[in-house]
Amino acid sequence: MVRVFQLLPWVLCGAILACGHSGDTDKRKAPEQEQGQPAEKEDGGNREAEKGRETLEPTFLEGQDPKPEDKKWVRVEGLSDEFEGSGLDPAKWNPSPEFIYKGQDRGWYGGSRSLFEADNVSVGDGFLRLEGEKFDSPKYSPKDNTDEAPQRRYGGAYVYGKTLSEPGYYIEARMRASKTAMSAAFWLKTETVPCEVNLNQGENLEIDIQECVGVFTGELGDEWTKDDWAVKANWDRIFHYNTHRHNSPCNTIGERQTKGGKMNFEKKNSEEFHVYAAYWHADGGKIDFYIDGRLEKSVVPVIPFKGALRLIMSSNFYDWIEETTAEEMGFNRPLEDRYTKFDWVRVWKLEDL
Repeated sequence: MVRVFQLLPWVLCGAILACGHSGDTDKRKAPEQEQGQPAEKEDGGNREAEKGRETLEPTFLEGQDPKPEDKKWVRVEGLSDEFEGSGLDPAKWNPSPEFIYKGQDRGWYGGSRSLFEADNVSVGDGFLRLEGEKFDSPKYSPKDNTDEAPQRRYGGAYVYGKTLSEPGYYIEARMRASKTAMSAAFWLKTETVPCEVNLNQGENLEIDIQECVGVFTGELGDEWTKDDWAVKANWDRIFHYNTHRHNSPCNTIGERQTKGGKMNFEKKNSEEFHVYAAYWHADGGKIDFYIDGRLEKSVVPVIPFKGALRLIMSSNFYDWIEETTAEEMGFNRPLEDRYTKFDWVRVWKLEDL
């Protein structure tokens, strides 16, 4: 009995030390666990912990991937970019709409009051940045009639892929609009070559994966837009997607033929990033539009979209936006607020396993 009491202090001491050691271990683990979490960034929110790493699959929520069991997704590297460098990759992208065909510039330089300029395109902090600005005085585009007064008062940007997108591709981008009246758009279009030699059998086709504005200035009854469609659609907090068949000298259809859809967000397009995507079916007969990995709607265009299209990221001043003050339209904001930002763009195709 005496020996038991003599040993008891040593047992209690060992237990106390063991408990103390266990507590220290837990305290050491906590910071390690915190360090392992993806960092919150001012731009882009909770981005990938290793944004530059190789991404093996497209963005899909569970049960949303249309991939057949005998296929796998493979990145189309010529149209995919994480924008991790210090400048735009000239092997993949053109920062200007200029497009010379047989000595003629067939580029489109923006809406009637807008001008796409290469110096509004930059890469920094892991983003492609498209700057919106209000000019001190109006400018001409390279194709404008200089005998008339210049009308282009707002600077935007237009970046297009040097590799054409094809039917069968899944095309996605993580994007956020600026805090200006400029648009934020991710889209595809028939190349601006004569219709008799284009890859769409003379058709002038367009797929809008997303188009919105950062600030909307119109009001119900506004005389500028002539109707209230844009106001009621809430263009500054919208997922707006379309397929367009435009009139061309080779089809003479008259008015544009459109099929698409829209949905609205609770927050504005300038307040948060979303992943906008489209799966362009291989036969051209259907385009599935996705938001943040979820199928929103399958659209059957008026004719099959069978030919290759140009992939475009742009920021424009739409013709139906009402001009108010620079302050109201966001052009007096700091440069960081005037950027439309693309976190990344990724394009995928299906191949056999």
